[in-house]
Amino acid sequence: MGHCSFFHERGISEVTDLIAVAYDLAWFWKTDPELMMARPLDVLCESLEHAQRINKTQQA
Repeated sequence: MGHCSFFHERGISEVTDLIAVAYDLAWFWKTDPELMMARPLDVLCESLEHAQRINKTQQA
């Protein structure tokens, strides 16, 4: 259930939203969206957190 609250806190409540995040992360990390969507939720969460952190430091 912890994974669900993580995604709901970020406005992800539908499968289509989760797919969109996977595609966004694939673009950010320069990888195949299919590979990103095949990753476990905890790895997807970690990728999202690091992408947000990196993006924040680049904007500063």
